[in-house]
Amino acid sequence: MLSHIIVLSDTHCGSIDQLPSKVLEEIEEADLIVHAGDYTSIGLVDQLRRLKPFYGVYGNMDEVRVKSSLPPEVVIDLRGFKIGLTHPPEGGSPFGIKRRLRKRFDVKLDAIIFGHTHHSEISTDHGILFMNPGALKGSLPYSRSYIVLDISDRLEPKIVYI
Repeated sequence: MLSHIIVLSDTHCGSIDQLPSKVLEEIEEADLIVHAGDYTSIGLVDQLRRLKPFYGVYGNMDEVRVKSSLPPEVVIDLRGFKIGLTHPPEGGSPFGIKRRLRKRFDVKLDAIIFGHTHHSEISTDHGILFMNPGALKGSLPYSRSYIVLDISDRLEPKIVYI
């Protein structure tokens, strides 16, 4: 059984209608939505929750209502894989971000999904798979992206550029 997950971050919009049509099509096919923060509006959070099963955390740019509705980090167990999810909520420099992210979690993780940098990435560091979907709102072409994560007996992430 394969799990098909759409991983988003840094959408920076108030409504699902503001997301690119390609993302909306991908959501229709997904089993689960994971969002790594910086929605900026509770309206988008509520809409995503109504569409599919949903995991999300808040980011440094989110309004108070988003921050009171979502945690700063969460560990998700997906088909036996432990995946940490955080923005990070304090923001800060992208330099040394993986070290900071690893310190946020006190359990052994298979992967960490994060946002904030607006730069999509799939890499491994200290035996942990790091996935950053990039951003859907941004002025740089490389930053308009998301991740499709398929899970079978392994984690298979793929960056999709818009």
